[in-house]
Amino acid sequence: MGGSDEVYIDGMPVGSSFSFLWNAMISMSFQLVGFLLTYLLHSTHAAKSGSRAGLGITLIQYGFYMKGSSESGSGAGGMDPNTGSGDGYSTPMDPNSHDFDPNDVASGGDGGSGGMSGITGNDWIAYILMIVGWFILIRGVSDYLKAWRHEQLVLQSPDRGLGVPIIAEGERAESVV
Repeated sequence: MGGSDEVYIDGMPVGSSFSFLWNAMISMSFQLVGFLLTYLLHSTHAAKSGSRAGLGITLIQYGFYMKGSSESGSGAGGMDPNTGSGDGYSTPMDPNSHDFDPNDVASGGDGGSGGMSGITGNDWIAYILMIVGWFILIRGVSDYLKAWRHEQLVLQSPDRGLGVPIIAEGERAESVV
């Protein structure tokens, strides 16, 4: 911390890509506790953004878990859980044994209540968690990239953000770009 070549943006150094990835991995591995630890103990933009990205991934995982648990509990996939054998597999239904009524298609098939009737409350929460998780993940990555680009601009400028140009030995002040 506080090295001579570190660039401070908004009062914090930018940090490295390794720090971003490490904090994202810790945050998503230890889920909410990992996010709290990495976010409260961050000292660089990379660590802060990495912990946010890890929280986003955790929320996406929770959403997929909730969506998967609601599907597995209802016997999804067209299989009847009561006809399964003792080895854990169930016999699929015959795909050719169905009644097709053209009048049923026009009315929606479920009494005209629309196509949203199959989505339960758990599914809505799962989708919301996944959407919020994606937004947090994208925001964490974009914040780190924005700080990194700002650092690169400062490092490429002739005065390096110091207010005084850095002049190498043998150069004249008039020839500095």
